[in-house]
Amino acid sequence: MQKRNYRKPLLFCALLISSDGKAAAQDRETPEFHALVPDVGVTSPGNRVTVRGVGFPSDAVLYLGGFQVRQTTFIDSTTLEIVTPYLRPGSYKLQLRSGQTTVTSKVTFKSLPSETDSAIDKALALASQGNVSAAIAVLTDVAKNNVDPQVRSAAHYQMAQIYFQQGDWWRWAGESGAVFEPESGAAVQTSWEYRLSYARSVYLLPIESDPETPVRLVSWAVEYDVTRNPEPMFYRSLINARYGNLDKAEMDSKFILTTDPDNPSYRALAAYIATLSGHRMDLNHLYNESVTDPRALTLLGEAAFLTGDIGSAQRWWALASKQYPLGASLAYWAGKKHLARGQQRVATSLLTECTAMEPTSKEAKDAQALLATSRASHIQ
Repeated sequence: MQKRNYRKPLLFCALLISSDGKAAAQDRETPEFHALVPDVGVTSPGNRVTVRGVGFPSDAVLYLGGFQVRQTTFIDSTTLEIVTPYLRPGSYKLQLRSGQTTVTSKVTFKSLPSETDSAIDKALALASQGNVSAAIAVLTDVAKNNVDPQVRSAAHYQMAQIYFQQGDWWRWAGESGAVFEPESGAAVQTSWEYRLSYARSVYLLPIESDPETPVRLVSWAVEYDVTRNPEPMFYRSLINARYGNLDKAEMDSKFILTTDPDNPSYRALAAYIATLSGHRMDLNHLYNESVTDPRALTLLGEAAFLTGDIGSAQRWWALASKQYPLGASLAYWAGKKHLARGQQRVATSLLTECTAMEPTSKEAKDAQALLATSRASHIQ
């Protein structure tokens, strides 16, 4: 398969500086939101909205659903004017960031569907029906020809997700990188979904030699996300754990468990980190017949494998394969990358996972060959 060129996203850094060149002072009054006028509209190429409330600092930057607005204009401490980012149809909470402080409002803006949204919806429907080529053709037209760069970025992201669902990893990675065209501005840079898709592709595929790059990319997804969604932190914790940064991994794992303590993936991640740290755990208490989350099942399998409980590992991986067969391919690519970096324990568990989940696949055969070569080199 031909490899795509990858465009690295710009690191958007907004310096909060006042007109006299000094850091902007923070108002002591806690910002409070009262209303958006209007609070509904089409968001491409951008809808001008007045934000009313109290305590707005002069350095305020606003977001809708985690997407930084195209423009924030400070009128006074009770009034801001914004231009909305492109948003898919739906309701979005308003957030304000000032320095290191983020405030989330209960006030929402409703994004109405546009003609472009109808085209995207058509593409997604085609993809769900198995007509991937037609779906990609529709989205490609949007990505090439729409006048709004944020809409073009959204089309690239939707193509990335379709390719991911097909297991077409290189095209997934290519479209994930194409999201970040400079003209799209900060809205694209601040979306955790956009950033996480790109960070995962760099982690999984051999497109970057620096092992710190995936951690840095997923950290940006965490740091720029004003919604504080736990998913970027989950992946940062997982990547740090596999790279041996266990203290950092545990810190993120504990945080996401406080936000969603019953999430099976988050609980399995905590067990996986503990196992990598050398702690013996009863993994079976984390599993019951109602667990169908393939991420949780694969992580439990990897943890069991690392403890030498091969039977439990095989059982959990078999269950994961029924829920998400493409997980075997993801395990292969991650294992191959860790093996190249000399992280033998993690690599062996991932490559073995691949062979257990889809034993007749080409990637499983490649994984077996890599494992055999690795064992031979260690014997020598």
